[in-house]
Amino acid sequence: MVSTKLLQKALKELEDAKPAYVEADRFYTGTFVEPFQSVIMQRLLMRKEVNYKAVLSAVPVDAVVEKLEIVDIQTTDEDATDELQNFWKANQLQFVHKSAILAAEKFGDAYIFMWPEYDESQDSIEPDVLTGISASYQSPLKVRVFYDDMNPARKTHAVKRLKTGRGKQERAWLYLRDGTIEMYETPENKCGIEDFRYVEDVDNPLDEIPFIHLRNDLPYGRPLHEKAYGPQNQITKFLVNEVSGSDFNAFPQRYALAKTKGTSGGDDIDWSGQDDTVPDQDENQVSKLVSGPGRIWDLSGFDSVGQFNSADVDQYLKPIEKAVELMAVATGTPAYYFSADSVGGGTPSGESIRQRDARLNTKASWHQQHLDAGFEEMLHMAAELLLVDSDDLSISIKWKPIEYVSETEKLELIGRKIELGIPIAVAFAEGGYDEETVTEWMSGKPNDIELGRRVALLNTLGDAMQKLGTASALGLDMANVNELVTGVIADIGGLREQQDDEPAV
Repeated sequence: MVSTKLLQKALKELEDAKPAYVEADRFYTGTFVEPFQSVIMQRLLMRKEVNYKAVLSAVPVDAVVEKLEIVDIQTTDEDATDELQNFWKANQLQFVHKSAILAAEKFGDAYIFMWPEYDESQDSIEPDVLTGISASYQSPLKVRVFYDDMNPARKTHAVKRLKTGRGKQERAWLYLRDGTIEMYETPENKCGIEDFRYVEDVDNPLDEIPFIHLRNDLPYGRPLHEKAYGPQNQITKFLVNEVSGSDFNAFPQRYALAKTKGTSGGDDIDWSGQDDTVPDQDENQVSKLVSGPGRIWDLSGFDSVGQFNSADVDQYLKPIEKAVELMAVATGTPAYYFSADSVGGGTPSGESIRQRDARLNTKASWHQQHLDAGFEEMLHMAAELLLVDSDDLSISIKWKPIEYVSETEKLELIGRKIELGIPIAVAFAEGGYDEETVTEWMSGKPNDIELGRRVALLNTLGDAMQKLGTASALGLDMANVNELVTGVIADIGGLREQQDDEPAV
């Protein structure tokens, strides 16, 4: 049964959500429009194609995104771990997942589209052989997933809308919970929601909605920097006004006063308050009193001359500083992310960072939990396609530590974990080191530090043997001594074995 009404309703909600996403993108990229209270000033300043914006509204987003990064994937089955890690690398998800996280924080929502790939070549004996799984980022401007009103975690349907490139024609897909995919198109000269017509059903090998929803809240997220819009508009207004008038500091505007008072009472048009005083499109000046750096105002005869004082820079800089403070408070972002901390003596470090980042870390941790659920759903979907039996599979996603930890503290913590019996690779992964780096460290031959450690161990062993000989004469059980010495020598002998195994050059 064709679900045209459901498609139209879904497209309407997708369209209604778009303005908020567009605004979020503009305040992140700096393409927002400066607000004006005066139409005259807007016409004056908008004539000049100059960009004086300082985009600080992107800082709250970047501050959180920098703390969110997946460094490793582990499962309860070694073969399954290898399959999922190969899937991760094949789709370059080590890069794509960061872009998806950025979109999820910038827009509040982002999507990953999952689709199996099969060998469709003519030479293939078994055309249904799975060759891979495609995982690609999808913009919330084009895709929207819908949920049960009673359960915001239960997907009911999804919609995707794209242009075909043929005139105004657009194509839409409606994804239903039972796995049905309906494709619709508009005529080439129309693109309205009411113009979509059913075309056909599309085969869905997943038998479920193939979209993974990454979000920072339920059921839909919100732009992380939404509360920065107001302070950003203030900063833009003060900064543009200050820079636009900076030429007057170097070239002050001057005036000349008349000896005798004119009978006309001055140029009335300059005091009429009408928009006629604004230059027209042909750059023709309506008034003879032209405002500009270095210009002289002739006020009917000369009695004395002088210059107008330019605006005090502090009138702009102090409000800008206050607007930055408001942005930091409103978004829960430490002030030093926006500028150097002049009070504290520069950018903080160590324990000071942990204290100042406490609120930011709490927010990042909360968002990480939402994102972790989305990525885990994606990996389970991949596992169902790649593995014969994935029902009892447990997947663990390792994230980079959110809280700032110095390298010294990090290595000390890793050392304690290894002492407690945690595998070396797992301990380093939990410390934020990527899998390839850890593998390279563990597979290579001993470095200079390890060689020095073993040489020192030999020296210690020599001293210990002398003391053990004395202890033996006093009645120490030599069986325990031999067992201890054998273990130490075996540790040192590992170096000899690795060197002997190396091919001759």
